[in-house]
Amino acid sequence: MKCGAAARRAYEILRQHGMWVLWIKLLGELGYRRVVLLEQALDDRATFPTTRLPVTVSLLRKAEVEEYAAFYPGADPEEIRQRLDTGHRCFAVRHRGRLVHAGWVATGRVWIKYLRRHWDLAADEAYLYEAFTAPPYRNMRVGVARAAEETRVLSREGYRRVIAVVWPENVAAVRYVATRGMRPVGVTGYVKLGRWRHNFTKLDPAEPLAARATSLYWDRLQRHLQDRPRYLDAFLGTLKRRAYLELIERWGGVPHGGRVLKTDLFEEASGTTDAFAIDLCQSGATVIGMDLSPAAVARARARHATQLGHVAGDARHLPFKDSSFALVVSPSTLDHFPDPSDLQRSLREIARILAPAGRLIITLDNRQNVFDPLLRLAIRLRRVPFYIGRSYTVRELRTELEAAGFAVEDTSAIVHHPRMLAVAAVAFANRLGWRPLIRGVQRALTAGQRFNTSRWRYYTGCFVAAKAVPRKPSDRGTG
Repeated sequence: MKCGAAARRAYEILRQHGMWVLWIKLLGELGYRRVVLLEQALDDRATFPTTRLPVTVSLLRKAEVEEYAAFYPGADPEEIRQRLDTGHRCFAVRHRGRLVHAGWVATGRVWIKYLRRHWDLAADEAYLYEAFTAPPYRNMRVGVARAAEETRVLSREGYRRVIAVVWPENVAAVRYVATRGMRPVGVTGYVKLGRWRHNFTKLDPAEPLAARATSLYWDRLQRHLQDRPRYLDAFLGTLKRRAYLELIERWGGVPHGGRVLKTDLFEEASGTTDAFAIDLCQSGATVIGMDLSPAAVARARARHATQLGHVAGDARHLPFKDSSFALVVSPSTLDHFPDPSDLQRSLREIARILAPAGRLIITLDNRQNVFDPLLRLAIRLRRVPFYIGRSYTVRELRTELEAAGFAVEDTSAIVHHPRMLAVAAVAFANRLGWRPLIRGVQRALTAGQRFNTSRWRYYTGCFVAAKAVPRKPSDRGTG
């Protein structure tokens, strides 16, 4: 009987959708499933296409569960009540009082039913799932009304992005997410054989809103780095840390009192020798480390729970009050965006949170470095363990800072060595284990730091640096 029902179901799929869909569904039953991962930034000022019918949007109430069960094929009323009890919300769209479209929103730890796995969302992320439109109302854009109300409500509650997954063969679902403005950023799924299971996520580097720009990518990277002893050699990490601390000291040091922000926690989370946030605490200032990745924040907190404040946040939407920091240190944080315009958004946010007498010390990857083309080649060949966006000249950095409302007081370049060649030389010497060669390579790289004060520093430094302060209101109308 079961075989007969399965055969009839397979025939219906083949007749309605074709051989490809039947093949994918068969693979799903055998142990391979994948879905497209989508993302959309929230903006309560966003505009949506108009619906073709007058509709109203409201949250589903418990008293309406039976109505929803009659609307959604195969819905279990008890399961729907449990969802509502656990905080999930269903945005229901009605036309003349009739339920014509609905979709669910979840936050925190969510269950992806098709993939049979949990996801832990960032504090500013919401997960959209199980959108359904009554057949007579399809192609009438009734779901767009839900998207508009959903965006308005979630953005006002502080959520910055929504994510969703969709089966790529579900044409109606793909069309709906495209209509509401969601973009594909990759593929996620699993392969299973018996008790063995492998979850995978493959991000698409071609998309402007690729997950590289979100916590999803950096969370995944942190999990990947857990399997590595370190992402950077200890000697090179120490060299880099020393360069940053010397730069900060030269440009005014850490203020005694007040608050200090470090705009990422990648080094602190990775446990490498280039981490320097703890060094900033020694002045008595309140130091806060922020990172886009909740996983990085959790790992950094596990290492430095009492010495350092830890916040998960996006540099493009800083979760801090105006004029609340005396010093912001941004160590090559803002050069990891796929969209270069995000640099300007982030700088304006930093200008907002800096006190009138505050300082910004910022570094970005240096495009004037004569070995920058080698770094770009290594990125193309995927020899760099994380995504790097575009690099900047000192003139470009100055222009970006001034456009964001800063006055640039000084510029420099730090960490003077041929970046990829230095990594390769240190790795080669360490692999050979010959102490004279190791010491020789280290002495050569240390000697290279003398370019820090030379006229050639912008051609040898890995990072271009600037010290900037908020421009006074009286200066902003000049020029």
